[in-house]
Order: sequence, then C-alpha cells, then structure tokens
Amino acid sequence: MSLSHNQDQLLISSKQVALEAGDRGRALTALVGELSACKLLNLVWQPSSGFDAIGPDGEKFQIKSRKSWTTEEVNPIGRMGRFGKKGEYNFDKGILVELNNAFDVSRIWQCDREQIKLVESKEAKGRGLHVYTFQRAATKVYPSERKKS
Repeated sequence: MSLSHNQDQLLISSKQVALEAGDRGRALTALVGELSACKLLNLVWQPSSGFDAIGPDGEKFQIKSRKSWTTEEVNPIGRMGRFGKKGEYNFDKGILVELNNAFDVSRIWQCDREQIKLVESKEAKGRGLHVYTFQRAATKVYPSERKKS
C-alpha cells in the first residue's frame, strides 16, 4: 500500500515547487497534505468524489490540509474546509494534516465520520470547523506518542 513510485515523486516535486512558489504555493497545500498522509499512514491515494484515500481494510478517508503562512504552527482558530459536501459524508474517517513552513507534516489528526457530522452540525451553514474544534474531537495519529520505559 502507501504511495506508488510516481506518487512519491509527485509528493517530492510538489513540495519543492510549493516552496519555490512562495505564497502561490498555497495551491499545492491540499495535494501535499493528501500524499503525505497516505505515505505516513499507509493509505492508498485514490481521490474521488467524497474521499481521498483508502485504508488497508477498505475504510475511506477524507483528508483536509492546513499550513501556516505567517507563523511556525497552524493557527488553531483558523478554519478548515467542511468534510461533508452538500450534506453528504461519503467517507469513514476524516483526517487533518498540519504542515510546517517546509511543507513537512507536523501533526495528523483523525476522527470518525459520525463525530465530524456532529461537530459540523453545530457550525453555521457552510462554515468549516475551527482547527481546534476538529482537534478536540479527533485523535492525534502522527507523530505517535512515545511510551516512557
């Protein structure tokens, strides 16, 4: 699973082009986030209507990506795009990828569809969630917490 050779090359090139493009590199944030999540979480990148990737057990994942353009970390009060498009949630789990200034993954959060539907239902129609709202409902899956011996 994970990325094919060509997809891995696309990830490397997209990060380089995004960095070279400066602020215009924003257009590549979603692509870099999706490919990075697939690589780190062993998902198959399969963008389609309603989801972006498939897990080893067939689960469908919708991936959202955020990158800070003014600070080191993603601003938790910033908003992210809605997971449910037109009231449809055609995925099993949602993922938020936080990218640092070098377009590297700093954190990945994951949440079940039903929990996402619940928190999105509390937002004004058409408004995406605040990053911190998603983080509170989700579980951090990357980097994994190291157990102390």
